[in-house]
Formats: sequence, C-alpha cells, structure tokens
Amino acid sequence: MVAIVATAIAVVVSRTDRSGGVARPTRSSPPPASASPLPRTAEVRFLAIRALLRRRAAAVEHHHLAPFLATVDPLRPAFRRQQAQLFRNLARVPIASWAYQMSALRSPLQPRTLRRYGGPTWAPAYFSLRYRLAGFDTRPTDRRQYPTFVERSGRWYLGSLSDFARYGRVSATDLWDYGPVDVVKDPRVLVLGPPTELATMTIVANVVSAAIPKVTAVWGPHWARRAVVMVPATQHEMGLINSDSGDLDQIAALTSAEVQTTNGRPAPVGDRITINPANWPKLGALGAAVVITHELTHVATRAATGTQTPKWLSEGFAEYVSFHSAGVSTRMAAAELGHEVQAGELPSALPADRAFRGSAANLGAVYQSAWLACGYIADRYGQAMLVRFYRTVGTSPYGSRAAVRTAMRQLLDTTVPQFVAAWRGYIREQLG
Repeated sequence: MVAIVATAIAVVVSRTDRSGGVARPTRSSPPPASASPLPRTAEVRFLAIRALLRRRAAAVEHHHLAPFLATVDPLRPAFRRQQAQLFRNLARVPIASWAYQMSALRSPLQPRTLRRYGGPTWAPAYFSLRYRLAGFDTRPTDRRQYPTFVERSGRWYLGSLSDFARYGRVSATDLWDYGPVDVVKDPRVLVLGPPTELATMTIVANVVSAAIPKVTAVWGPHWARRAVVMVPATQHEMGLINSDSGDLDQIAALTSAEVQTTNGRPAPVGDRITINPANWPKLGALGAAVVITHELTHVATRAATGTQTPKWLSEGFAEYVSFHSAGVSTRMAAAELGHEVQAGELPSALPADRAFRGSAANLGAVYQSAWLACGYIADRYGQAMLVRFYRTVGTSPYGSRAAVRTAMRQLLDTTVPQFVAAWRGYIREQLG
C-alpha cells in the first residue's frame, strides 16, 4: 500500500547559506543598487526602468489593463498576449500590495539573445516581485524573477521573464501564471484555484476552518490562525508553483514559505498550503482532515522551525497534531510501520532528512516512526514539553545535531542514544 502523505518545503532566503539549500538574496537586504555612483547613462536607464515598474505595480493594484500592457515590449506580440492573460487571471485575487525590487547591477545576456531583440537590452542581477494578499499576508512575499528589459524609441519595456531559464534561473510563478484564479474566502481561510476546482476549493476551505482550532489546541494561540491554500489544476502545476521537481506521487499536500537559512529564530513569510489535485480525491473525510491538520501545523510552527530542525521532529510533530484528536488507533494510523515491526524490522535510528523524500518506497513508515518519536515525548514528558522541545530545537543557535542533543539533555534529561533506545521500545510496545 502506498501512503499518501503531507509534507512541507521551504523556499529558502539566504543570509548566510549553511544549509546547502537554494540560496536567494534576503528580503531585507538585497544586493546594493550600486557599489559606486552610476554613470549618467546607466542612472537614466535605471530610473526609467524603476518608473516603468512602478506604473506596472500600480496597474495591478488598481486593476487597469491598459497601463499594465503599456509596460510590455510592443514588438513581442506573443509575450504581450501572455501578459494580458496573466493580468486577467489576477482579476479576483485579493492583492493588497504589489511591487518590484531590483539592483542596478547588470546580469549579462548571451549574444544570440541580444540579437533577437534588435535593440538595447538590460537585465538586473537581482530582481524580485513582492506582493501581499489582503487580510492574510502581514508582510510581502518575495518571488525571484529574471526579466529582460528592452529599449524602443527611447522608452524601456519588459521584454521577457524567461531568457535565463536555460541556465537554471527560472522566474518564480504562481497560480495566476497558468490560468484564471477563483477565490473561496472566509475570515480565516483564503483558497485560490481555477474555476474548474471550485467545488474542491469549497471543501478544502471547510476542512481548513475546522482544523485551525485543532492545531491551536496543541500548539497554542500564538500563531496567525489563518491560512492561504492553493488548489492547482494539475500535479505538474503544483510542482511548478512550488519550484519542486521531485516526485509528488505520494504527496497529498505540502506547505511552502520563504525562510532564512541561518540557524536561530526563523523569520518566515509567504506561508502557503498547496493541495495535490491528483491525490486529494483519494482521501476520505478523515484523510482530508488529517492531511490539512498536518499542513496547518507546519504553518503554525513555521516561526519556530529553523534549518536546524530535523525532519523527524517537524514532520513527526505535524503527524502528532494531525492524529491527536482524529480518533484513530495507533495501530491503524501506523499500519506500514507496524508491518515492518512485526516482520522484525524495528528502526535502529531516528529517520534522516533524506528519508522523507517523496520517492521513498517506505515513506509512510518513515512518517509514522517520526510521529511515534514525538508521541513518545508527549506520553513520557507531557504534551507541553513536546511543544517546548520543538520550540527549543527550532530556535537554537546551533546546528541540527547539537540543537537536538542540547534540548534532550536540558529538557528531557537524556542523551540521544538513550532517547533512541526508549523510542524503539515505545514503538515495540505500541505496534509489536
């Protein structure tokens, strides 16, 4: 039996990249506009493009198509049509703010790209779209993009967002890049998706609303207690908007956010839950509630989930919360792990981060073993201590191993080897 699971990914924003993840410039301190005063012609160009971007942002915020299209290269009709459709796709999305940020440093273009435009071009070394969803985003989320601007008769226009894709620099996308977006909304939940998925979006909104108090009952009230959910048209689209090229066949939903990659207290923005439309119909009412509660737990705990938080803790805690009030027995919820235990295959160590990859054949058992690690802490030391342990590890200034080791010693009065031995005994007791 293949387990359909929930998971979390983080779009990392690097201040000092120690994680080996995808490094992007920080939201608060992008590359400097210029290391020295710009030459006069470069300054004129930079100011002209910045003015263009301000007009473009204002057009989005005020829903005016004509000034939006006036920023797009008139000699690229296919790109203009695509941009016009993008604008129409945004019509129902509650945009609170829309802006662009760029550096004055240049990113070189290939000669054949320059020839294709037949005029002066310029591409910034750093560029991001920063937008905020009304009523849900307290700070703008950054979406890194790679535009090319072109000059026509003394005026600058946006010419492309894909010239650098062949070199691995792919502009971030959202639902509205792929089709019209409809909205289902209540005071705590915003669900975005194509009109064809409106029935699913309504169901998702109801499940999320019901799950919010379940998460709060365990984690506490100190989180936003609201959620933004994406329902893409296809699983492929799900991967594109989350920049996830991995295997999603066993994933029912995932969360994403922009987080820093240094150890210590995280500062996430842009939390999103994305539903896998290929697997969502396979979930019954109970499965949907468990998956959504798992994902909401990632949203609630994001500000206390650092790069030093091991997957067994972040995913195990989310599983713990999702099954806490589900009314499902441990043997039923951990059936895959139970089969392994009964076959004499008791796990010998806490699962490594790589074990949580979507392509893993035993993914269900991995999640279940992580769940029971957190369940053991809650049963042995109390649920409040489990929450405290999570927060302590997730905001530690140390690396993952040291963070876990220190928290176990200070809070649980145990060592990692002792904890592993006790956890294995707990698994045997629960499933043997």
